[in-house]
Amino acid sequence: MNESQTWMKQDEPLVSMAYCSSKINIYPSYFLQKMPGASQDLFLRQGVAEKIIALADRLPEGISFVLIDGWRSIETQKFIYDRTVTQFREAGHSEEQIKKEMPGFVAYPSTDPHNPAPHNTGAAIDLTLANDKGWLEMGTGFDDFTNEAYLDFYEGKDHLSDRQKVARENRRMLKKMMVDNGFVANLSEWWHYSYGERSWAREHQTDQLYGGTQPVFG
Repeated sequence: MNESQTWMKQDEPLVSMAYCSSKINIYPSYFLQKMPGASQDLFLRQGVAEKIIALADRLPEGISFVLIDGWRSIETQKFIYDRTVTQFREAGHSEEQIKKEMPGFVAYPSTDPHNPAPHNTGAAIDLTLANDKGWLEMGTGFDDFTNEAYLDFYEGKDHLSDRQKVARENRRMLKKMMVDNGFVANLSEWWHYSYGERSWAREHQTDQLYGGTQPVFG
């Protein structure tokens, strides 16, 4: 495959997900945490955005998406990466353990357009489900780095609490919907899915569709 084919969607724009559907709400967690470089809006590549909007239209009655993070600036990525390294050190992880475990939780803030951090492509999405009472039970909160945040943590386990059983069913619902529609899951984070970036390309043994990018205003 030649270079133009490999990056055939590289010029695809980022689009805002604000007010795009009555079944999609955004909760810009990193902006609300006042992280450097974080946006109050939430952006996805146009093709990825169209997939999410189409999925939202097929959600069960009374259920909606909450989009927590999409495109992420390198500045924000670096802040999250450095903070997570510090948290791992404070938890007693060795430098060798940190080097091994970090890729499953937070990508290195690479500026290489051919090997970008997934969120910097606008093709990775952190999301959950909600009803009219609030976010559905998923077992842990967003950006939880405990073992319980692993996507399939509750699978194959006996003696789950009622809360954990509900969380298992909600994770299954979100996973089935996303994976059946071409997204790939991050097994370390129940909230993270992607389409067209390097994790997706690796799982499908093909070339990634999207490199690093940034919004264009004006």
